[in-house]
Amino acid sequence: MNLLHLISPVTLPRWPLALAVVAAAVLLGACSTESSIPKPKTPGAAVSVAIVETGEAVQYGEYAARVRSPGAVELRAQVGGVLKQRLYQEGQRIQKGEALFQIDPEPYVLALRQTEAELAEARAEHANSERESRRQQDLFARQVSSEHDKDRATTALQAALARLQKAEAAESDAKRLLRYAQVEAPVAGIVGLEALAAGNLVEAGTLLTTITPLDPIHVHFTLPARDAATRRVALADGAGGPAETGLLLDRGQAFPYSGQLNFTDARIDPRTDSIHMRAVFPNPQGELLPGQFVRLQLPLRVFRDVVLIDPKAVTEGPAGPQVYTVDNGTASGDQTTRARPVNLGPIVEGLQVVLTGLSAGDQLVVNGQVSLRPGSAVSVVETVPARVHMQGELARTPAQAGL
Repeated sequence: MNLLHLISPVTLPRWPLALAVVAAAVLLGACSTESSIPKPKTPGAAVSVAIVETGEAVQYGEYAARVRSPGAVELRAQVGGVLKQRLYQEGQRIQKGEALFQIDPEPYVLALRQTEAELAEARAEHANSERESRRQQDLFARQVSSEHDKDRATTALQAALARLQKAEAAESDAKRLLRYAQVEAPVAGIVGLEALAAGNLVEAGTLLTTITPLDPIHVHFTLPARDAATRRVALADGAGGPAETGLLLDRGQAFPYSGQLNFTDARIDPRTDSIHMRAVFPNPQGELLPGQFVRLQLPLRVFRDVVLIDPKAVTEGPAGPQVYTVDNGTASGDQTTRARPVNLGPIVEGLQVVLTGLSAGDQLVVNGQVSLRPGSAVSVVETVPARVHMQGELARTPAQAGL
């Protein structure tokens, strides 16, 4: 109802009436002015974005593993005699060729001297036979001696040569037996307790001690059939991971050397649905010991030209996983968002692999996306550098990744 209708000209005098008319006009003008002022625009939600980049990443699987020695070596005497001395400290680490026991060498020294004498005699006999053979050859050529004498001298030379070779072999064998009187380590490793104390009579084949090799060392683990299938498909597609494997020790520290797979079982164990595998690692410092529990890092697949993002940037949409991107190419002012369905791979080193749905250069919302809806107005308050957001390089080796 108009305010003027409320004022009756009968009940009011003329000058109050005029005053009322003026007041009504002022009030109507104020209302008209207020309705014509535009309301301030509501600012968009504040978000942070990261510029999407593509790169390469390696998917690793982590598995419980046990360290094993390649096999204990039984150190046995190769000659008989009295065990004179132990030359090592039990339990110490020894090198290949290091002397460990001494068997009485005297019988073998005497045997060597005898063979040396027999060898000298054989050499003298052979030299004399050579001279006689040459003399008979010369006489036969001058028709002074018969062919029978020549043939007999040739046969004697051949027999002398055979005896010389036999004497040389006997001397070499005597040297070998004397060398075996000092028992040396055939491999490097940790040497165990002595089986016999000094003073005992030993025979060829008597066990003296055992040596446990440590370098290289074996690491045994089981690979779940699902991961084995992933690795097999990746290899067939040319996306197999690097050959190196890594280790994490009991306190989580990375073992400084990479290993190589050197055995994969040909069957899947139906009880555990896994495959037995083995890797070999250099162990020059003896840091890995047989029976030790470790975690093995095995590369399963390489992802090339994929997007890696913070898993927190992914939300669940009506059609599955999705992310929000800012459509406007600028990084300032009010912009709108778009929900992008994405096809996800595994999480690699704390980052989510995006197989499809994002491209290099997209502005990915990484903070403030929880309350967004498709087409929401946003205000970009921060553009995070991609490599800062991704916490470093996209692909790293086991040692660089702390594996």
